[in-house]
Amino acid sequence: MTNISFTADLEPLFNPRSIAIIGASSDAAKPGGQPLMSLLKNKYQGLVFPVNPKYGQLFGVKCYPDLAAVPGDVDMAIIAVPAAHVLDALKQCTDKGVRVAVIFTSGFAEVGGRGAEMQAAMTGLARQSGMRICGPNCMGVFSARNALFANFFITDLPENVLLPDFLGFISQSGGLGSSIFEMIKDQGIGFTYFVSTGNEADLDFADYMAYMAADERTKVIGGYMEGVRDGARLARAAGLAREKGKPVLLLKTGRHAAAAKAAASHTGALAGSDRVFDAFFRQHNIIRADSVEHMMAVLTILAGGKLPPGNRLCILAGSGGTGVLMADICASHGLEMVPLAGETSTALSRLLPSFASAANPVDLTSQVITHPALLLESGRLVLADSNVDMLLICYWSEQKYDPLLDQLVAIARSTEKTVLVLVLGAEEDARRAAHYLYRHRVPAVLNSELAARALAAVARYTARQHRPAPATPPVLPAGAQEEVKKLLAGCKPGAALDEHRSKLVLRAYGIPVTAEEAAATPEQAVAAAARLGYPVALKILSPDITHKTEAGGVRLNLKEPGQVRRAFEEIVGAAGRYKPDARIDGVLVQEMLPEGVEMIAGTGRDAVFGPTVLFGLGGIFVEALQDIALRVAPLSPADAREMLDEIQGRRVLDGLRGKPPVDKGAVADVLLRLSRLALDFPQIAELDINPLLCHPGGIKAADALIVL
Repeated sequence: MTNISFTADLEPLFNPRSIAIIGASSDAAKPGGQPLMSLLKNKYQGLVFPVNPKYGQLFGVKCYPDLAAVPGDVDMAIIAVPAAHVLDALKQCTDKGVRVAVIFTSGFAEVGGRGAEMQAAMTGLARQSGMRICGPNCMGVFSARNALFANFFITDLPENVLLPDFLGFISQSGGLGSSIFEMIKDQGIGFTYFVSTGNEADLDFADYMAYMAADERTKVIGGYMEGVRDGARLARAAGLAREKGKPVLLLKTGRHAAAAKAAASHTGALAGSDRVFDAFFRQHNIIRADSVEHMMAVLTILAGGKLPPGNRLCILAGSGGTGVLMADICASHGLEMVPLAGETSTALSRLLPSFASAANPVDLTSQVITHPALLLESGRLVLADSNVDMLLICYWSEQKYDPLLDQLVAIARSTEKTVLVLVLGAEEDARRAAHYLYRHRVPAVLNSELAARALAAVARYTARQHRPAPATPPVLPAGAQEEVKKLLAGCKPGAALDEHRSKLVLRAYGIPVTAEEAAATPEQAVAAAARLGYPVALKILSPDITHKTEAGGVRLNLKEPGQVRRAFEEIVGAAGRYKPDARIDGVLVQEMLPEGVEMIAGTGRDAVFGPTVLFGLGGIFVEALQDIALRVAPLSPADAREMLDEIQGRRVLDGLRGKPPVDKGAVADVLLRLSRLALDFPQIAELDINPLLCHPGGIKAADALIVL
């Protein structure tokens, strides 16, 4: 069983009382010199012990020949020595009783071979001794709270911090992480902690997330992620953040195969399926950013501290064209361009010129330039409208100081609703205006598409945050688990169950299946058809033939005994020719179902997150368009219903061209039962119900396949 508890006390990592630097250097540009200089220069609040036999003193501080010579206890050791000497340094740490080691050195799992062996040894040492390890191949840890510079990329405490103790950030890339740090710092957003995780030989992304979730000062958790090894631990950490009401904003790479491969070689982490990561993020209400710029746009809204209760948007613009363009973009990202209340439109009509538009998007016209108060008064009117959850203001920047900037600040400060300013214009002017707004804690973005995507992301976050708590799992029929154990007994990994046996597994868990009987001879098939009632279908019954139609192994709408006998002989003969070495157990005689909506449902197993559940429409939708919804087990009822609404072909489920709608409750129940089955029996590698047929009489699995 996966250990999902977080027992690590990371106080020595983020708030150490004493730090030893093994491999300390007189060169402030080197990894062993920069943290020493930065700790001293910025007046770190604890004790600092340089360790290097080459020096008697460094930067005015006594230097020790080895760790054993350091007096007193050492909470943290920074290790900046060549890879060949790292294990010896770690053994010194365990002998000294060091509580956490930060290893800058590279050349371990990311290079494979001997490097991977050395990293495995340091993992074993951490497990045996209880000392925790950050890294190797990391750029270290920073905290402004206590001037902790256990890193070699941040050298000074940030200045002009407008929002202190706001963001905890975790990065699986040191270089990109440091660039993101600078961009965030430039907006005046303060960090509680910043950690570069490196290869995660011991402490991993989930450990740091859980610590920041529990930290009272951290308001938002951000990160750059390439992959994780243990999805269950990440789920637990995400759950802790959600319980504390802390948004988690992650930039996750690996959407494409080449990127996933590069990520795996970068840190040695498992990339996993990106589609599954996407599903996981939705289930755990993690905001996924697609780029650094997208992350910054979302972060500026989160830093404003006012999240929208819904996705109803109003746009104010000084140009009708700008407002209409933004309305199109915002609507394409799922934001609702809400009609304004009658009293709001009436008040705007009185305020604005006769040629302006008082409808959403509101066109203030160019008169807002000569009468800046129009912006403030219009903004207040719109924000007072109970139909509006958030306001997007399109602002064209000027070369000189513009009084409209102060109007924008006044609008944002006058409300508890979300206000975002889209700053347009020449790049230099726009950046200057945006920085003015940042300094006054007003969210601002410089790109139309990013503005819409960021608003949509925070609206989805707040909507999901208030979803009902997961209900209890579906009640199984009596003896369900024991019955499935018997059906799977003796099956080896890689074995496929035939359709009949697969459906017996489904039926045991309360999933409706077709009425059917197995028949080894034509006579048995005729007798089975009589019991089931005509018309019937016949299918080849073989664990070695999964694509029955291609093998000529299906006959439909058989209406009398003669047709059943002929179909039996034809099917068995065709199957033998299709795959001469196949084991053929006869045929499956099955009731004919009426016309209905064909769907696909099933389970899989992801290398990182374990069992997953899939849903989509059958036929071309799943084969050609890949129109599916995916979630990580266990599913909640809300997850299951959301999957039905997520597919592109969802209108088919509501009934088209006079056809009745699908019983969505019944479909959701099947998905919940599949989730339970996948969790209860991890030996099931794949399970497909295709089609899952919904017809006026109910819902049934018409075909099924289980692979172990």
